Amino acid sequence: MSPLNSLGIMIIDSHVHIWLRDHLPDAMVRMYLEPLAALQGLMDWEVGKETAWPEYTVDAEKILETMEAGQIDKAVVLPLDFNMVESARIGIFEYNTWTFETCAQLPDLLIPFVGVDPQRGEAALELLDHFVSRYQAKGVKLYPSTGWYPNEERVRRFLDHVDDLGLTIITHAGAAWGSLDERYSEPSFWTEVLERYPDTKVVLAHLGGRWRQQTYQMCREYPNCFTDCSALQGWLPSDPDTALSRLRELAETIPDKACFGSDFPLFELSYPTSSWAHFVRSQPWADEETRAKVLGGNMRRVLEI
Repeated sequence: MSPLNSLGIMIIDSHVHIWLRDHLPDAMVRMYLEPLAALQGLMDWEVGKETAWPEYTVDAEKILETMEAGQIDKAVVLPLDFNMVESARIGIFEYNTWTFETCAQLPDLLIPFVGVDPQRGEAALELLDHFVSRYQAKGVKLYPSTGWYPNEERVRRFLDHVDDLGLTIITHAGAAWGSLDERYSEPSFWTEVLERYPDTKVVLAHLGGRWRQQTYQMCREYPNCFTDCSALQGWLPSDPDTALSRLRELAETIPDKACFGSDFPLFELSYPTSSWAHFVRSQPWADEETRAKVLGGNMRRVLEI
């Protein structure tokens, strides 16, 4: 148990990001600002889509501050490979290296995954090998909305290698903006993967977005399928009833398969991760046993920690 948490249960944020501004392509920064720009008439802030707002430098110090404020014990750190859509100023190998070196400063708190696009082909396999052998990476973060389906033949070799390495997959599911294409993000495309690789755990992020019923069904049907509730705080603070109803829904349908997550730092301006963690800890959406599973127990099983 980390000294950060005084609640008697381990809390794991299963979905956070860290980056330097130059790790992200300009188009992706504009994409992430779109939801905030839509809210600027309701909130007291200005969003300039051609400029970088403060959260676009997110280092170890910032994530540690957030974890302390939210009484979060561990966080799974997910680099994002958007460079096949538009090149960033710093390449994906360098971004992953920076992520793993940053997390190495806080090994008891941060669990880094490899972020890579399978469309890189042989280079993607080599990148996996490097970060597994050098840093003992536990998993890989995937983002099909860059233009690929998980059930298509051209990514079969990549997924074979993920399975051979024993890595956990956390994949984006649900909404996509800007240069990314949402049609690739439907959870059902992972059904064949779950069947082909029964020993590989797949976490469908964001409850699958608008396809959450698919996610619930897949989590019930496949022992190796899980999900996280990151980005659910997008309903807050304006609509807490919807956030609560989603939490109650997952507690009733898949209490052993859902994991707490924040998508830090994407909601920090509208509803900080520390507030989201407090909301999930304190609101009446489940009994204490289920709450403990979602807040950390389920992700501990996924990662075998």
